[in-house]
Amino acid sequence: MKFSVNVAIQMLALVAQGLNATIDLLPGRGKFWAMVGLSAVQGVTAVLAHFANPDGTPAETPYVKQ
Repeated sequence: MKFSVNVAIQMLALVAQGLNATIDLLPGRGKFWAMVGLSAVQGVTAVLAHFANPDGTPAETPYVKQ
């Protein structure tokens, strides 16, 4: 996963988490499940980014900054 894709997904999820916490669009139970779903997306994205270099190559490949 490229670094820019990781940052974009994490920022969008962060904004969604903030909106979920401050705006009453969903009932209480819906807010909880939205939080769980967004947290899962952020966690999966972080794990995928952990195993990749910033240019998207696998982490096992030596990263050469260009």
